[in-house]
Amino acid sequence: MAKATSKKIMVTHPVTGTERKFDADIYEPVRAAILQSLKGSKGKTFTELSDDVAKIIRKKMPGFKGSIPWYTVSIRLDLETKGLVETFVEKGTKLNRLTK
Repeated sequence: MAKATSKKIMVTHPVTGTERKFDADIYEPVRAAILQSLKGSKGKTFTELSDDVAKIIRKKMPGFKGSIPWYTVSIRLDLETKGLVETFVEKGTKLNRLTK
């Protein structure tokens, strides 16, 4: 019996241009969680962002077994490539926010 194939989404690193394929079933919820976490925020550290995403993903996908911080950073970098998220430094702290 053939294994069902899920839709793949190509993610790109903003600096290196490295591309990687992610399952849409993982990409879309993590992307939505990142955007939800950053909405209305003046800036969040990666740890704050990752913690927020973990809380959201655990509610939406209780059986999720992957590394939430790894998916968060990979998809955040893709969103940066697409111009939706930006990284900036304020008082020596690296922060993430939605682009204006």
